[in-house]
Amino acid sequence: MTTIRLDSVDFKPQKDQRRAVNRFTDYVLGPDYSRLAARLCPKTREEKKRYRTKFDLSLRIHEAEYQCIKRPNFSSTKKSIEPAHKFEVTLDADTFTEEKYSLFANYQKVVHKEPPSRISKAGFRSFLCSGLAQKTYEQDGKERKIGSYHQCYRLDGRLVAMGVLDLMPQCVSSVYLIYHESVNNWEFGKLSALQEIALAVEAGYRYYYMGITFHPTYVLDPETYAWDPLDQDMLARLDARAYVSLSRERRLRINAASGGTDSQEAAGSTPAASTAPNPSSIFHTDMPGVMSIEDIKENISLDEIDVRLKDKIVNLARLGEWDEEEMIDSSSVQGIAAEFVACIGPLLAKDIVIDLSGGA
Repeated sequence: MTTIRLDSVDFKPQKDQRRAVNRFTDYVLGPDYSRLAARLCPKTREEKKRYRTKFDLSLRIHEAEYQCIKRPNFSSTKKSIEPAHKFEVTLDADTFTEEKYSLFANYQKVVHKEPPSRISKAGFRSFLCSGLAQKTYEQDGKERKIGSYHQCYRLDGRLVAMGVLDLMPQCVSSVYLIYHESVNNWEFGKLSALQEIALAVEAGYRYYYMGITFHPTYVLDPETYAWDPLDQDMLARLDARAYVSLSRERRLRINAASGGTDSQEAAGSTPAASTAPNPSSIFHTDMPGVMSIEDIKENISLDEIDVRLKDKIVNLARLGEWDEEEMIDSSSVQGIAAEFVACIGPLLAKDIVIDLSGGA
């Protein structure tokens, strides 16, 4: 699996993405509302020009949301004008509800063609309702939510789509999206992704990790942990090979469409996942955002971390005494726990259970 991220600050929606937003906004507002709004609360000349010439994502993606719609009153009836449909977007806790499960069951049946016997409330709970603990995180005087959330989309009071998000201090990670068959024509894959990118921009998360590709995006090098642009050269490499490390391929002078250089092929040493160097520990890399061993010792008591081993949940302290050498041993339980905690940070580490049981 290739890790892909997008810098939300640099993101510019493409033509098909802009079209999807405009189509849905026109549908929600309706022609009658648009005509009356133009008369009762008209835009200034400058606003009209800016609206025509610039697609402001933070403005356009919320334009159809009920709480953002202007609803002036008629002077004669004193009643407000209303859009054709009521569209609402909320960021909710990742808890189970019958409403969410009904949407999930419809999505799995219609989109994934799963039989009813394979769709269950227990499966829904474990798959999409048991994520990271929800907390708040403050940086530079700004408070952000962290943890797992459900971004819910309601049309005329009915839940029609739901995005599952992991919010981290510096990123919004899109985990899963489900939507009802009744909104198939409205491209909720694009709409939800644009909503999530707008969330990353507006709340200051900066990066957006996704399951679908937008530009400009970046691909994580599995050997150096550097982020490389997902440009045409990288796309050609990914099309040609199952395993790509741009740093390795540049070092070995491997062309984008080639399986390897002539000398490599003659020696039978074309690059593959099985021959890639594997650093003994994440602490030996310069991966941004990863805590050092010193930071872990100062901020986290690893002995208090819980791990699941087969059918038991045990405290790391019960596994016996261990030292710094075991923390950098990626093959040990302590090393796995230390690396995981280094990636997620001290706030989330207090409330996790690391599953080492090998179960599904």
